[in-house]
Amino acid sequence: MVGSMIAESDWRLPSLSLAERDRRWARARELMAEANVDCLIASGPTGQHYRNAADVKYLTQLGHNSEEVTLLFPREGDVRVWTNPPGEWPNGNWIGATLPGGGSRVLLEALKPHFARATIGVCGLAGGVFGTVRQPDGYFPHTALRRLAENLPDARFVNAADLLGRARFVKSAEEVQFLRCATQLAERGLHALLQTARVGVFEPLIMANILQAEVAAGGTLPIMLGWISGPFGAANHRLEQPTHRLMQSGDYLMVELEGRWAGYIGQLDQSVVVGKVPEWAHDAHQAAVQSFWDVVQAMRPGVTLGELREAARKVSRSPGVEGELIMHGRGLGDDGPLALPRQPGGGELDRVALEENNVFLVKPNTIYRGHRDAGHVGDTVVVTASGAERLGTRPIEQFWRLD
Repeated sequence: MVGSMIAESDWRLPSLSLAERDRRWARARELMAEANVDCLIASGPTGQHYRNAADVKYLTQLGHNSEEVTLLFPREGDVRVWTNPPGEWPNGNWIGATLPGGGSRVLLEALKPHFARATIGVCGLAGGVFGTVRQPDGYFPHTALRRLAENLPDARFVNAADLLGRARFVKSAEEVQFLRCATQLAERGLHALLQTARVGVFEPLIMANILQAEVAAGGTLPIMLGWISGPFGAANHRLEQPTHRLMQSGDYLMVELEGRWAGYIGQLDQSVVVGKVPEWAHDAHQAAVQSFWDVVQAMRPGVTLGELREAARKVSRSPGVEGELIMHGRGLGDDGPLALPRQPGGGELDRVALEENNVFLVKPNTIYRGHRDAGHVGDTVVVTASGAERLGTRPIEQFWRLD
C-alpha cells in the first residue's frame, strides 16, 4: 500500500523515512514478543492537545488532522488502519490509503479470524510510567472494550501504554531532528511574544501573534500554550487562553510554549516582566536559570530521575530559594516519564534511568522568597552519550524586562 500519490504530490506534510517506519515497527514487535502480545489495537478520541494520538502517530504518522484513527498492529502480518473519511492523508506515505470506518465494529471483524484467542494490547487502556502518563484511568473507550471482550471471550486484553511508551522513549536521529525543528518553532513564537508584549497591550493580541508566527513557519496545530499573567509575585493561575486584560506595569507573564513540527512537540518555558518590578526580580530569574542548568548538567545515560530530583534541589542551598524537579518526555504527545514535585508513587519513577537519545522538557520550579511566580525557564533537551544538549538556541540566561 506504500507509495501512494502523496509521495508525488505537494499535498503533504513533513514525513519521516520508510527506514524509520521499519525501525519502529521492528522495535514495537520486539517488545510485543517479550510481553507475549499478539497484536496492538488503538481507537477513540485524540484527547487534550492530541496527546492520546501519540501511539497511533508513532506507528502510522497519521492523526494530525483531527481524524480518529483505528489501528490494528499485529506482531506478524499486515498493519490495518481505518479512518473516516478513508483514503489518502497528508504524510500518510507509511500506510497509503486507509480503510473506511472505525471503532469496535471494524476491529471486531478484523480480530475474530486470527486473534480470537490472542493477547491483545490496548493503547490507552490505563496509565503507565512511559506512556499515557497524564491519564491514570486511560482513554480507550469503555463501550468499545466491553463490546470486544463480550464478542472475544477467549481473548486477553492488556494495557499497552508502557509497551509503546518504551518504544517511543528512545528517539532516532530523525526524531531528534524533528524535535529540534519543533523547538525552533517555539522560539519563533517566543520572539513574537517579545515583540508584542508591552504595557497597555491586549493579552489576546500577544497570543495571536505567537500562533501566527508558528503557523506561518509551517508549524502543526494544535499548539499547547500555557498562560500565567498578573502582578509580579502574585500572578493569576495557569490558563490556556489569555484573559481580556491589558498588560500593566509590574506584570509577570510566563508561557509554556509548544512548537509542533509534523506532530513532534518541542517546548520552552519562559517568564518575562513588564514595566516596573522589584529589584530582586532579576535574582529570582537567575535562580531559575541555575536550577535548570543544575539538572541539565547532571543528565547523562544511567542517571536516574531521583538523582535529577536532587539536582533540582541544589539551588535550595541559596538563602530564600527552593528548587523542585519538573520534567517529562517530549515526542508525539503523551510521552513519559512525567516527574513532578511531591509525586505519588515517586519511588518507581525515581528509579527510571536515562538513556541516550531520550528527549525531555526540563523546567524546574523555583520558589524565591516564598513566591512561585517570580522566575521560570525551561527547554527541550536531548540526552547524549556524554551528557545533554539543549535543542533550543535562545539565550536562556536572558532576563527579559519589557516596557
